Parts: sequence; structure tokens; C-alpha cells
Amino acid sequence: MMSSIKRFSAGATIGLVIAATYWGTTYYFDYPLTLTRGIIGCLVLGSICGLITLKWGYQVLETLLENLR
Repeated sequence: MMSSIKRFSAGATIGLVIAATYWGTTYYFDYPLTLTRGIIGCLVLGSICGLITLKWGYQVLETLLENLR
């Protein structure tokens, strides 16, 4: 049970980092998101990444981070 929580938390954290990076770059390209839409998007993406990591393991996190480059 505890390892499942750790795996979900790791995936959710990576998802939040990816979402925050995307949200930050929208201002750079002059396409601002509203605060509500940005927060909801971050939470949804974090939850999806957490569930993906929970199902398929930590290898998915490595793949997600490699695709960010």
C-alpha cells in the first residue's frame, strides 16, 4: 500500500512539473492562461501522470522526462 502511494506521488509530482513548465511557457509565447484554467490543468495532468506511474511503474517517469527535452 505504501509503495503505491509513493509511486503515485512521484508520478503526480512529475506531472505537476510538466504542467507548470507548460504554463510558464504560455506567457513567453504571449498566450496567457487564466489562473483557474492553469491550476485545474496542473491538477488534472498531475493526477493522470500519477495514475500512469501507479499502473506502469517508474520507467514511465523516465520516458516522460526524456520527452520534455
